[in-house]
Amino acid sequence: MHGESTLFDMAEFEREAVAATPWEGVPLRYVTEYHHPDDLAAAFERWTGEHGNFGCLMRSHMWHRAYFGRQDVAASDEAHELHMLNADTRCDLAEHDHSADPLPGGLMYQANCPPCRWHVITEHENEAVEAWHDHAMPGWRALPILPTKLSTADEKKARAAAAKWCAENYPAEWQRPGAPVITRRGPYGGRHVGGRSPFGGYDLAAPNN
Repeated sequence: MHGESTLFDMAEFEREAVAATPWEGVPLRYVTEYHHPDDLAAAFERWTGEHGNFGCLMRSHMWHRAYFGRQDVAASDEAHELHMLNADTRCDLAEHDHSADPLPGGLMYQANCPPCRWHVITEHENEAVEAWHDHAMPGWRALPILPTKLSTADEKKARAAAAKWCAENYPAEWQRPGAPVITRRGPYGGRHVGGRSPFGGYDLAAPNN
């Protein structure tokens, strides 16, 4: 028990030392104005340095890089990049500092394009992904839709079949690094998945209509 207490004291001492160091970066709270993804990541790291990692996502409400299914994408012309970030803004709103940006009260998604200093914040991941494609790759909504049987899953044969289908059916200008594909999915496969396009971009789920 004495050893555990010593470790706890050391961790507290380290957090206090971090907190005593001046910070001039992104405000250590939920923000809606544009910031570079690296600056947002640095601010989140600073917050955890001061307060620890326990419950850090809900306690800080800060933007952090998406842990699940993260996929940063660069358009082939290098004019655009997609960085996906998350923020958990669920909390007791009565205790929130109302002088800061208001908290939406849910899980928020940000698509961020550093070369343009462009970003969009939504309550739905798919909406953020689509907004970036509208920004960086206008015209993607008119692409041919891959049949369900050619869904770009991780299996080697399925990916090869999808690549062959795209080579025969996609416009030449859309067969480039970072380009997306649109796939007809089943009723429970509606999430846009980064990195599953044969071109290294997103596998975008076609609307179910």
